[in-house]
Amino acid sequence: MPGIRFGRELADIAHFWGRVGGIFHTDELPAYGITDAEVHQLRQLMKAEPQDAVVFVADTQENAFDALKAVLERAREAVKGVPGETRAANPDGTTRYMRPRPGAARMYPETDVPPIQVTEEWLQRLRACLPELPEEKIERLMREYGLNPKLARQVLDSDYTELFEAAARETHVSPTTIAVALTETLKALKREGVEIDKISDEQIKGLFHLLDYGEAAKEAVPDILTWLAKHEEATAKEAVEDMELAMISGEELEAIIENIIKENAGLIKEKGKAAFEPLMGIVMKNLRGRVKAEQVSETLRKKLEKSLQ
Repeated sequence: MPGIRFGRELADIAHFWGRVGGIFHTDELPAYGITDAEVHQLRQLMKAEPQDAVVFVADTQENAFDALKAVLERAREAVKGVPGETRAANPDGTTRYMRPRPGAARMYPETDVPPIQVTEEWLQRLRACLPELPEEKIERLMREYGLNPKLARQVLDSDYTELFEAAARETHVSPTTIAVALTETLKALKREGVEIDKISDEQIKGLFHLLDYGEAAKEAVPDILTWLAKHEEATAKEAVEDMELAMISGEELEAIIENIIKENAGLIKEKGKAAFEPLMGIVMKNLRGRVKAEQVSETLRKKLEKSLQ
């Protein structure tokens, strides 16, 4: 490899095993502020022969010892030939020492990674921080929130598990309604091209609070979510106001249903009580998102029975 000297190889070895910046060796000295006289004194101290090179390291005692031990072992290997090792590529196409190759005695964890002492105290802290196992969480979602297995699994597999639990704790909205909105409704909207990723958790929580306060119906959830996806800084309340989805009063609902019954007198005369389903469809088509379906059903049934008397 052109431009690569053995000193560079030893420096890479020392850096890896001794965690040092590099090495000094007499083949490149005097240099780095080290004088010729100091080099001579060093060679005398080490009793170096003319053909010998002296290597030294400037670092903590532990790091210097590890580095020099690695250098010594590498020098001995060099006499035998090229050792087997893992090397990294340099930008110029040459290579450098990276780490030793695994041998037959290799065991995990990595032999070239310093060991970590695993204490009982550390294990206890880890156990205390472990998350719920998936099956445990599904069972808890079913037990605490009354979700069926399918919904519990969908909540677990979604990106809204924490949001679901927060909304269920903070509001009186049915957990099933919340779960359906966060899983099935959002998935359906995404398939329709709605950019649901633009809807923030705070906007969604605001929507559930509106349902809790009776200021919006669950039937309006898809429309509100679609609107929020297009208005990233807006609130669910602003969505309700902009789309005129404010809940109507019981008196308004009764008046609307009475008017629909009058307009469909012929249908009622023909089908009797069986007219309930088509009438329900007509009312919900006109009021969807502004009234609860349960309230419509109850009021319509009473008005229909009265008209048939």
